[in-house]
Amino acid sequence: MKDEIENATYTRLAQQVTSRGPWQQTASGYGFFPSDPRAEDVRIEDIAAALSRTCRYAGHLKRTVEHYSVAQHALHISQWMEEDGWAADACYAGLHHDSEEAYIGDIISQVKWSVPELRPFAHRVTLAVREALNITISPSLEKSVKYYDFLALSTERRDLLSPNLTQHSWGDLPPPRPKRLIPMSQPAVHLLFLERHFELWKELGYDE
Repeated sequence: MKDEIENATYTRLAQQVTSRGPWQQTASGYGFFPSDPRAEDVRIEDIAAALSRTCRYAGHLKRTVEHYSVAQHALHISQWMEEDGWAADACYAGLHHDSEEAYIGDIISQVKWSVPELRPFAHRVTLAVREALNITISPSLEKSVKYYDFLALSTERRDLLSPNLTQHSWGDLPPPRPKRLIPMSQPAVHLLFLERHFELWKELGYDE
């Protein structure tokens, strides 16, 4: 019985394998190939749809929070960077710092640390997304975006997560942003993410 189940599972998976490896159908109906990621397969509409439906922290939010999306997380980072005087290219990089998760999911950092083989795989998808969206990010800018990522973690922990009942520390995080976070609905954040993308896209002159 076990062999029959394994064989049936393998057969179903094998039906999805192409010359570019396994494929997944995106929100727009097109295909993406995680083991052979290419810029030509990346669509901003798919990114906005997927990230607005993808929950941060693998869904481990406090009981009173129904959903908090990766898209809203990215929006906050982009907006905070603008508030702090960063140029459009930096705000654009902040908006899309997690956009590869539209294709591979929000793999929590604890899993990435535990399974280091995931890192190069995810990085290849990241490079394809950056090429498709014209994202240029220097090492210094990447470090700055990471600071805002930690700032978001600090603020989200205060507003969206349960109190820490363990004996373990979250580490050295910056103080949270003063304004409290209010989770948005999926349709609202989907639209706002797209609007922010095209606002910055136009400001950077990519539509010319």
